[in-house]
Amino acid sequence: MSFSIYNKFLNKYMTESKKLAITGANGFLGQRTIRAAVQEGWEVVGIVRREEVVKEIEILGAKPFIIKNFDSIALANAFKGCKAVIHFANIVCGSKELFEKVNIDGARAIVEAAEKANVSRIIYPSGLGVDKYGKIAWANNEYFRSKMVAEQIIRGGKTPYVFFRPSYILGPNDELIPEIIEQIVDGMVLIAGDGKFPIQPIFVQDASKAFLAAANGGGENNQIYELVGPEVINMLRLVEMVHENMIELGFKVPFPRVKNIPYDKAAEELKLCQEMIDVMQSDITSDGNLTAKALGFKLSNLNEAIRASIVEKMVLKEDKKNKKAIILLSGGIDSATALYWAHHKGYNLIAITFNYSYRPEKERKAALKQAQELGIEIIEIPIKYLKEAIELRIDGFPVPSVVDAPEGFIPARNLIFYSNAAYYAEVYGCNYIIGGHLIEDANKFPDASIDFFNSLKTLINKGKHQKDKSIIKFLHPLVKMNKNDVIKLAKKLNVPFEWTWSCYYDGDQPCGMCSSCRKRVEVFNELNYLDPVFSL
Repeated sequence: MSFSIYNKFLNKYMTESKKLAITGANGFLGQRTIRAAVQEGWEVVGIVRREEVVKEIEILGAKPFIIKNFDSIALANAFKGCKAVIHFANIVCGSKELFEKVNIDGARAIVEAAEKANVSRIIYPSGLGVDKYGKIAWANNEYFRSKMVAEQIIRGGKTPYVFFRPSYILGPNDELIPEIIEQIVDGMVLIAGDGKFPIQPIFVQDASKAFLAAANGGGENNQIYELVGPEVINMLRLVEMVHENMIELGFKVPFPRVKNIPYDKAAEELKLCQEMIDVMQSDITSDGNLTAKALGFKLSNLNEAIRASIVEKMVLKEDKKNKKAIILLSGGIDSATALYWAHHKGYNLIAITFNYSYRPEKERKAALKQAQELGIEIIEIPIKYLKEAIELRIDGFPVPSVVDAPEGFIPARNLIFYSNAAYYAEVYGCNYIIGGHLIEDANKFPDASIDFFNSLKTLINKGKHQKDKSIIKFLHPLVKMNKNDVIKLAKKLNVPFEWTWSCYYDGDQPCGMCSSCRKRVEVFNELNYLDPVFSL
């Protein structure tokens, strides 16, 4: 094969290649476009700046490249064999110096790298209103200036380009709808100005189609396309549409009050940069169907974008692999053994622990340590009013149950603890509540018996919303065991005894005198096990 024929073959291969580079790959647009590209059969190179996001890019199906600064040599290496580059790595907020470094110097490096790597086309999402810079007040900021300069730099290069000037891009994990949802639930939506400026939001799915069509050669070289949705609405109407979709999805919240914030105070009150407030004052509208037709796709209804965003934030995803459970964790041996048993059985656990009056700090720290070592989330619930019966009698309360009550007896303890657990089970979508009660507990504490828990389970499930068809179940894996059996099981499960606390009191060492300490010493001696807590 002659050299000239080889070059023709190579050029044809490069032209037909479906390899694509995306900068800012871990951002909102980057992630959605990678997903769409992989589904279309593209080989994607995802360019990021931070090592901690590499795994995200791999999971999406792209090959990650870490380039911490816009180094044209490193970028050219990442661009090798790519048909196109989509340059998402830009900022909306920042200082003049930062806009210069990221948006302007970044564009310059992309152009240099694309030329070195013989890329066929650069795809650049610019800003809707870039051409108004210097002509109208809301466009006179560093964001629009930097985008305008970046466009000029790309135009001045040798690589063909396509510019997109997008409106708000909405969809799963966007930056706007989740904030509106939270404000609707809070009962007050904050809007800059009167909220009546026209906007044309576009579904991120459609935006990704446009980017990929351009990357694949669709449309004309060196063209500007306005990337807008099919409907002209305003921010007030967007809030209404979000609320309407929430109601249809079953989230019954009243329509919120709307508070209008003057533009000169909006940045401070909304905690947004001034550039974002300026964008909210744009009145540019366009015919989005022109871009869609030129690039061979159809625009989605705006409701699809809104609903997709609400579903992503609000609708529970089924986790069929893991069994989700709330576990009550005190810090003692029994609850620690139940914890390690549940972890060993593959339950997806969330621990709760209760901070009540006079609870030993050593016990609390033990619970935190146990959860930490297994990498389990633990929620500390303050119940300061809760006291042992004997303490309540000393405080002057009648407490009839104090007479002949066992050490540590708290009135209605498990009714309170398990009601809290049921609350968190509903909050986190758990079907199980796990406790570490032994066969001996029911003899001392009436609210630790199987009959009690069966009655409570019935009551809790009766109190659930009628459309919630899930059932909360109680699991008590130690309920047929005595203390000896539990400590044997704990040994087998490698429960770290040194991170447990059984004493009713605080101190550098357990007291050795309370009933709990005495029982612990007795069983360890019977089993001939070394107890690291008492040997410290």
